[in-house]
Amino acid sequence: IAMDVRGRNLVTGLPKTISVTSEETEEALKEATSTIVEAVHSVLEKTPPELAADIAERGIVLTGGGCLLYGMEQLIEEKTGISTVRSDDPLTAVAIGTGKYVEEVMKYRSK
Repeated sequence: IAMDVRGRNLVTGLPKTISVTSEETEEALKEATSTIVEAVHSVLEKTPPELAADIAERGIVLTGGGCLLYGMEQLIEEKTGISTVRSDDPLTAVAIGTGKYVEEVMKYRSK
């Protein structure tokens, strides 16, 4: 699969269109995806056993823009051996969760 991308040639300063393949995109993102996968693995290694057991049973839910990268769930699942899925609305899930947490804190403080 290839896609035309338009931009400005940094050498000439002129507009330019190039074709970028999915293989080139995958190669360009390899370091970033590897960093994310390694970070997840590192956190799991440091997780207390009782919490790690819950995660292993319930799985991992990915949020944020990084999880929109093609194949991210599979990469994490392969590295950790834990079922991994993407949240229904990954771009707003953290903000919604934070809002719910703040509401709970405010309820607790008002008691």
